[in-house]
Amino acid sequence: MLDEAARKRVALEYCRRINEGDVDGVLSLFADPPHVEDPVGDRTFTDRAAYRSHLAGLVAYGVHETPGTPVAALDGEHVALPIVAELRPEQGPQGKVLRISLIALMRIDASGLIRHMRVFSGHTDMSLHAMSEAAPSRHLRDFGNS
Repeated sequence: MLDEAARKRVALEYCRRINEGDVDGVLSLFADPPHVEDPVGDRTFTDRAAYRSHLAGLVAYGVHETPGTPVAALDGEHVALPIVAELRPEQGPQGKVLRISLIALMRIDASGLIRHMRVFSGHTDMSLHAMSEAAPSRHLRDFGNS
């Protein structure tokens, strides 16, 4: 069993790697096979190749995740991480970013791998914003090449 600080570091490392566009690095944080519900009630990924494709799509849309403070559970496995994700919407208007408030609930095993991740967000947790209103820490990619 990992201690709380170690589990929180894994959760934050997920955000760091996705922000760097490191799809393989993100995948290396997951047990094989991964079990990812993103979001809960919509899509479930239990195949490494399918989840890799999903991650690559997020990176292609310029995803940037700003994590909040991770919270560990007393069960020795779970971490909840509030995140504000921003990306260029697939079919959205130019000059806009989609901002999604979400909670990622991760079950992390004793070896430090994410066994199960559930992402909670609904339609009312999404909003469009002008790129100039993007989070100050956001590293905007070139959105002009669409």
